[in-house]
Amino acid sequence: MIEMQTFRNQPTQAKFSLLINASRTLTYQELFNLAYPFALFDIKTLNASLYGQFKEVFVTKAQAVTESQLEEIISLVDFIPGATTSQMMVALGTIAMKNAQGGVVALIAFATPGALLLAILGLIYSKYPDPRDLNILIFLGIQGIKSSTVALILQLMISMAMHSIKNRVHFSLSVLSAVLLVAYQQSYVLILTMMMGGILAIMLEYDAENTIGRRTFIKDQTVTPAIVNDPNLINIKNSHKISLLLGNKSLYLYTIILIALLYLNSSYQSMILDISLSFYNIGTFMIGGTPITLPFMYAETVLNPLYINEDAFWLGFGLAAALPGPYLNFAIFLGTHSMGISGGVCCWIAIFVPSILQIWGLLPHWGNFKTNVYMTKFKQGVVSVAIGFLATAVYYSWVDACKYDMPTATVITFLSLIYVSLLNFNSPAVISLGAALFIIRYLALWYYRELDPVIFKQ
Repeated sequence: MIEMQTFRNQPTQAKFSLLINASRTLTYQELFNLAYPFALFDIKTLNASLYGQFKEVFVTKAQAVTESQLEEIISLVDFIPGATTSQMMVALGTIAMKNAQGGVVALIAFATPGALLLAILGLIYSKYPDPRDLNILIFLGIQGIKSSTVALILQLMISMAMHSIKNRVHFSLSVLSAVLLVAYQQSYVLILTMMMGGILAIMLEYDAENTIGRRTFIKDQTVTPAIVNDPNLINIKNSHKISLLLGNKSLYLYTIILIALLYLNSSYQSMILDISLSFYNIGTFMIGGTPITLPFMYAETVLNPLYINEDAFWLGFGLAAALPGPYLNFAIFLGTHSMGISGGVCCWIAIFVPSILQIWGLLPHWGNFKTNVYMTKFKQGVVSVAIGFLATAVYYSWVDACKYDMPTATVITFLSLIYVSLLNFNSPAVISLGAALFIIRYLALWYYRELDPVIFKQ
């Protein structure tokens, strides 16, 4: 959650730097060994339990990151666009090794296992344009996975709404955005709607009584900025802080990559360049967490018949929820399914790069804009819009899941929602149960009631 601006004086806290002499500098092997077990956890949303895991591993066990640094990183990734868990891994890896390569190593250890599995599955599934050509049990399991996926998306939407919808303005923005996405299913409409939602939130919620005649930025920050410019720290052997230099270079590099993709895409007719640009933009506008990528991916892939069909899209998301690693690994499934291994790798890299460059680029400046009341209101408006987009994703995923058997799919969706919301089952367990229930349902029809399954009469 993002704390609102209070504009009252706070006691000054002790200064700290992202480079502290007392913290350990890990080797590549040590960092890899710390990071890869996170891929096996059910890390699908950034929550208090995950904060505890990061603290236990990087702060308590490895002593490579201080608690103050961890809290500062958490506050930033909760605010900026990007994949929250992936950005956490990049920031912690960078600080733990005192260089940028550490962030890349930590992200690779965290994301690669699940990405490899999804790439293989995407490549195999691309060989079957009609899923009914698959083995019957596999086909039934896929329908169960898609039914449970609806419940996971619905649970994510409900959770976000409970934390972010605080007044009628937020609710109205969510409803309006859902209507606009149904009416205009284009990615640029999504981006424009999110920007307008943020601007409207500022205009409609701006508290004139507390802010007129006052500076937007507070001189005395409640927390000291995450970096210091002490030359003695810069010259320490084997050290590399997340400095303004690295931050600025990261932002410049992000802009250069975007311009290069735009130029190449306009100069050459290439599906890989086109979809790489699309996923780069998706990674950029991932405001509100990774689940918000769903509507953008849907618009860029399903609505463009050259890329991927709707059946494969929702199956890929369900598999990403069930397999290790972040949801963003979903991108490699889509790319591999539509354009082979090279397309999958391009999509995977393109969607992760903005998150990496954003955390490197914005962390040094975090102390300067974290208390900006305008940015806080803007973020709240954008998240409200994104919740409306997610509601449409729930609808589209349910329609696809019900394509062959609406009653069975709806019942499994309801049961899966109970599992994940009330019984606190993790995503892999919910997906597995959904697949098993769908198979059991049709085995019962065949062997006990001797009925011809309606699922094959489509």
